Amino acid sequence: MGKRVEAICVAAVLLVNLILPLYDVNAESKPVYSINPSSKTYRNNMMNFTTYNSHTKHYYLLRSYLERLEQKGGGTLVLKKGTYTISNTLYVPSNVTIKMEDGVKVMKGNKTGTSMFASAKSIFQLIRPTKSSKRSVYGQYNGEKNISLIGEGSVIIDMKYEKDGIAIIMGHNKNIKVENIHFKNMHSGHFIEMDASEDVAIRKNSFTDSKASENVNKEAINLDTPDKNTNGWSQAWSTYDKTPNKNVIIENNQFKNLDRAVGTHKYSEGKYHDNIVIRNNIIEKTRSDAIRVMNWSNAEITNNIIKDVENGKEGTRGILASGATNPTFKKNTFQKVGRTIQFMAWENSGPGSTYKTTYNRLNKKNKKDLTNNIAIDTDETFIRINNSYNEYILNTEKIDLVGQENALKRGMNKFIPLFYADRA
Repeated sequence: MGKRVEAICVAAVLLVNLILPLYDVNAESKPVYSINPSSKTYRNNMMNFTTYNSHTKHYYLLRSYLERLEQKGGGTLVLKKGTYTISNTLYVPSNVTIKMEDGVKVMKGNKTGTSMFASAKSIFQLIRPTKSSKRSVYGQYNGEKNISLIGEGSVIIDMKYEKDGIAIIMGHNKNIKVENIHFKNMHSGHFIEMDASEDVAIRKNSFTDSKASENVNKEAINLDTPDKNTNGWSQAWSTYDKTPNKNVIIENNQFKNLDRAVGTHKYSEGKYHDNIVIRNNIIEKTRSDAIRVMNWSNAEITNNIIKDVENGKEGTRGILASGATNPTFKKNTFQKVGRTIQFMAWENSGPGSTYKTTYNRLNKKNKKDLTNNIAIDTDETFIRINNSYNEYILNTEKIDLVGQENALKRGMNKFIPLFYADRA
């Protein structure tokens, strides 16, 4: 009898060992919360605040769940169909996915209904709530990680032409995704402000309609460094260590009716945004250079369609580059643009003007790649390289686009239809 009991015990232990890996009590699953515009806050938190009202209720709704997700170490917040008006900044912690279902509209609110605080300029900032009000907490790429903002179906983030408004501010982040969202109605700010961030993917979005900024240089997606000298970053939780962006992919997006699509308009001396990839995008109707490269190393800008820059005005550029090191710019189609690509030495004006001139550095392969671009209805079918600062005649190179007649045929009959098919 004893041996039989022993055998049963051994069998039971073996069975438990087989089952336990499937139900690991030490593996804590991340929570998933679903809300709609009529939902109450998490556990009714904040609803008794005197500042909770019809203008702030969606701000407090999302805020309550994001704070809960910080406590849980991450998870998913699902926004069900409907309109969410966000008056103040929502802070997003690490390991969080915000999934917006078909029919979601996130609107920038400009009223709070209280004298306690005014509405904010941004909608999302990628920093955990408990650190958002602290100073100098993050440097390099040591901030929040593994954050995704994902749209399913038709999802809109509408800035409502908020002056200097920004939809998403990321800084000192790592492993960030922004996908399938329709950003619209910008005024002077940016849809996405990106500083000191590594491994960022911005895919399958649209960025449309903005009011002209004062200097007509506000990008839908701005790549910047947290640098007090240039005055381009104002988040107190940063150490302002001038860290550039690294490993960024911007692909399969559409840009229309903007100052600029993607770019940098101030540089930090000796700091280079590295491995910036811009490919398979359609950029239409910009008021200034469609893409502004400034202190980018190992950048790849390929297979984009850039058309109607300043209505084809003479001297306008599809891509303007300064401080570009080892750039690969090829297989782009430029249509109704004054100049396809121009490289020039540059100096900051105003804030950051104490920095030395930044120069381009192109090798033979870089220059050969430049010939593999297509020009349609442009004033020039060559690429300009101005090697001296503020000198546009002497010490200037011109690189012809080789085989332009055949390239035009390929562009009209083969390249463009395939490009649009890839986006379907």
